[in-house]
Amino acid sequence: MKLTHISIHNFRGILDASMAFHPYSLIVGANNSGKSTIIDCIRAFYEKDGFKFKKEADFPLKGATDQESWVELTFALTDEEHESLKDEYKTDSKSLKVRKYFQTNEKLDDGKNAAGWILGYKSDGVLSNTPFCGAKNVQSGKFGDLIYIPAISKVDEHTKLSGPSALRDLITNIMSDVVEKSDAYTALADSVKAFADSVRAIETEDKRSLSSFEGDLNASLASWQVRFSLEFTAPSTAEIIKSMLGWSIRDDCHEKPQGVEYFGSGFQRHFIYSLIQLGAKYVPQKVSKKAKDFSPSLNLVLFEEPEAFLHPPQQEDLARNLIRVSHADDWQIVCTTHSAHFVSRNVSRIPAIIRAQRNNGIVSIYQIDDARWNLIVDANKSIQQIAAKYSKVAKTMQADDLQPEMESVKYFLWLNPDRAGMLFAQHVLLVEGPSETALINRLLDDGKLSLPQGTYVLDCLGKYNIHRFMNLLGSLGVPHAVIHDDDNNANEHQELNQLIYDSRNAEFTCAVVTIPKDLESLLGINPPGSSHRKPQHLLYCYSSNKIDAEAISKFCELVQSCFGTEIASRV
Repeated sequence: MKLTHISIHNFRGILDASMAFHPYSLIVGANNSGKSTIIDCIRAFYEKDGFKFKKEADFPLKGATDQESWVELTFALTDEEHESLKDEYKTDSKSLKVRKYFQTNEKLDDGKNAAGWILGYKSDGVLSNTPFCGAKNVQSGKFGDLIYIPAISKVDEHTKLSGPSALRDLITNIMSDVVEKSDAYTALADSVKAFADSVRAIETEDKRSLSSFEGDLNASLASWQVRFSLEFTAPSTAEIIKSMLGWSIRDDCHEKPQGVEYFGSGFQRHFIYSLIQLGAKYVPQKVSKKAKDFSPSLNLVLFEEPEAFLHPPQQEDLARNLIRVSHADDWQIVCTTHSAHFVSRNVSRIPAIIRAQRNNGIVSIYQIDDARWNLIVDANKSIQQIAAKYSKVAKTMQADDLQPEMESVKYFLWLNPDRAGMLFAQHVLLVEGPSETALINRLLDDGKLSLPQGTYVLDCLGKYNIHRFMNLLGSLGVPHAVIHDDDNNANEHQELNQLIYDSRNAEFTCAVVTIPKDLESLLGINPPGSSHRKPQHLLYCYSSNKIDAEAISKFCELVQSCFGTEIASRV
């Protein structure tokens, strides 16, 4: 079973939102954008470890148009799981959609308030008024198991053996199938019996013993025709783990065990993840159940900020490992992240990226579904029409550039950890290449240029790709502006400039501004002989005061005009 879709109504800052979930999904966005709101809504559905909906904290403070609060989860089922469903819930798509009311005035068929109950959608699409499988919660495993790893957590929370933890669950999965069937356990049970037989008769110095205690008590109970007996039993798997098992970490450098607090936060974070990862390997094989028993298999991992305390190479390794875990049939990973490295490793699966954005307390969700992705691909291919008219452009394109799959390849190559940072920005400024990026960042550092807080300057790797990034950012709800050379509107540039202008998103494109002719002409400098030397030549001219101050000022004015209140017309 896999979670494929979630809809949220009136939960904290989310008034109404729907999003698709993939085997490995990333929820991205700036701080306080609403990422944890999505995670906590799923947790409130499962009520794992007692986490429940609380009206005073979880019902929207503003914007709600009704007093209902609920979440709907849709699951894709295996053939066996679908067959075990009651006939009233079976669908042709072999999916199951359920709703949990957190707050409502709706009534069940027996007259009880529906709040707290999970209801299933029947095969005709109508929400049932009777609890799904008669269960008020999901502790019975009707929707798999939830594993939640918070952004900041202690190793003890995941390794304790006296209560629920990832380590205890993992060891239990192994020992429950091994311990009680092994010769070693049989020998332990025999030893317990031998111990019980001998210890009964052993007396203390003052002649007290378990045997005499039983005898005296039974003498008192004789008139009732009952007998009391002390029973010594072999410990169960759970008792062995709780009372007889411990663990330690040995530091090979110092050749002695060390408390886990001795190690850094990065190691502790990796240790926690390693337990979760091994769960996918050591999960017991699911025993086939009778068709009437609906008990699907799913381990849903909600991992908040997995990159915390890890340096960039470790982040990339962890991202790859999480993706591998999600390939298992009954494992699914959902991460919230601030890490461009995590996003970069997932750009080949752009529809699996969910972006949260908060404005005036209201959380909006942006995601590119398959239909939207097809529209982006079609829009991006508009460059082919220009290529068909101008041989200079056509020479730069190959036959495979016309294939839809090439768009995914291009984004995969372009969205490295640096450029992937655009998904966490409040605003993005799109520029043609590294020359503009270097100069703008230098002017910002020198205090000669001011841009809105949280602005990211994105190098589009050339003018021919600007419309591609505009289409991507607009679909993911990222406010952006564009500044590029007009190249005298000569030849293909006239149509290319028009393509960029026509690619504006009515809601998220702040402005499209052009530089007369090109950047070097505006600044009054001669371009170097080789194009790859343009950025260093430009910065050299700037740092050695070879650019007129008035030209710098004019460039700054053009850049700052990108974030006006209205879409600027082309210069």
